Amino acid sequence: MLGARSGRLFVADYSLRRLQQLDAEGPVGEAHEMAGTMAGRAFASGEVTVSNTHPTVVSIPLTDGSDRIGLLELDYDRWTALPTGWELVVAVFVMVLVTKSRYSDLWVRARRSEPLSPAAEVQWDLLPPLSCSTNEIGVGGILEPAYEIGGDSFDYAVNGTQLEFAIVDAIGHGMSAVLMSAAAINSLRSSRRTGIELAAAYRQADETIATQFGHSNYVTGQFGSIDITTGVLTWINAGHVLPMLVRNGSDAGELRCVPSMPLGLGGPVVEVASEALQRGDRVMFYTDGITESRSPDGEFFGRDRLADFLLRAALDRVPVAETARRLSAHVIDHVNSALSDDATLLIVEYHGPHS
Repeated sequence: MLGARSGRLFVADYSLRRLQQLDAEGPVGEAHEMAGTMAGRAFASGEVTVSNTHPTVVSIPLTDGSDRIGLLELDYDRWTALPTGWELVVAVFVMVLVTKSRYSDLWVRARRSEPLSPAAEVQWDLLPPLSCSTNEIGVGGILEPAYEIGGDSFDYAVNGTQLEFAIVDAIGHGMSAVLMSAAAINSLRSSRRTGIELAAAYRQADETIATQFGHSNYVTGQFGSIDITTGVLTWINAGHVLPMLVRNGSDAGELRCVPSMPLGLGGPVVEVASEALQRGDRVMFYTDGITESRSPDGEFFGRDRLADFLLRAALDRVPVAETARRLSAHVIDHVNSALSDDATLLIVEYHGPHS
């Protein structure tokens, strides 16, 4: 239908740094790095890319809504342009892939270019899509280390005029931390879906962690909502590192919220904070594994480096999903080895009400 002589399907791995070819029987060959390749450029930019080789190779990014899932490569002996209506063909192709992947493991097998720990398996199945974009708001998140993630997680949903979100960091590592994280996320998700207000959602999640885990176990986090018609961000800080704000092309510092106790340790809600976002504002929620990541010579990644990266990406108009992916890769490059702690981030960009 697209006039190509042949084609190949590639799936992005969990880290969004590699592509794995997939056919009807499963993964084909080894995954290959996106960095420095035409396929990687197409995936990162979200734009169709055409090679100057023979046969001509056309790389078409595949997205489920705005969530990037892979790439379609097409070979042409004689190239002029993609036929009229190609976008609809690709859209149907993606719809079939996503729908059928619910009944098979082939897709998720292709997503892992390294062995995935049982704890990470639980955490990835808990996540929403890594990115979402509407006329009013954009969201991008990522988890690292992608194949061994433990107690970090995030969640979001676009419900009418509200973007509702959460980011959590459970004490400890491995499966025990994942179970706490999953309990916290699902408690907050249940409250969100029931329509419970933020303070009551905090109390419910706090009781869930205390009752099920006890023994001074706890989960830090932040959760709240953004009214996409007014830009008002409302949120609770449960003993978590404060988020960063980029506004008008500059680092606007941290968004302040007096912390309540971490979930599981009990105590009242100290503050439900409110901030009026402006068009173009970017807010980054993250876990301390980002800033506390150390290079081989012991240098912390740090807040300044994190803020500088976020600011440069905003000034260069890099979409939030790609900003999250590049920032994650930047942290991995900084440590030059396995992370000693989970490092998770969730970036929200407020576009303003659609007119």
